[in-house]
Amino acid sequence: MTADQPAPVAGDRSAASPLREAALGGIFLLLGAVLLVLARSIELPQRALAVSPRIWPEVLAYGIMGLSVIQIVSSFVRAPRADEDPPEPVTRIGILRVAGFILATLAFGVLWYYVHFLVSAMIFVAALTWIAGGRGIKDLVLFPAGITVVLYALFALLLKVPV
Repeated sequence: MTADQPAPVAGDRSAASPLREAALGGIFLLLGAVLLVLARSIELPQRALAVSPRIWPEVLAYGIMGLSVIQIVSSFVRAPRADEDPPEPVTRIGILRVAGFILATLAFGVLWYYVHFLVSAMIFVAALTWIAGGRGIKDLVLFPAGITVVLYALFALLLKVPV
């Protein structure tokens, strides 16, 4: 501890603990396992393909599970360095922003079902930018438009993914 950093207070719930960090890794390990089960349930076509339709979902699931194991192990093994800043305490606005991101993502999935990708992605990126604190015309119109065009060009035009 340095002179400008107060010592942790006993019972301080805002400070990160190894158990809290491991719990986050455990949640994502469970999420990765669920994704792996869902990936394995994808039906394979009757004709042989060079690459299975399961490959990317399985790679993502294994990647999430691998990073989760690293998070769990490192939460107990790694000792904090002296020059490392302590984590920010959990705040109400932070919790509201995370909830807003989750709700915006769910709303994007529902909106995309009814509206074209270009419209729903523009609204989604603008909503995430607003939740994160962007307020100007550049932040809420130009940035989402640019991101949407890049995503559309990459997936719809170059990779021929149906949107």
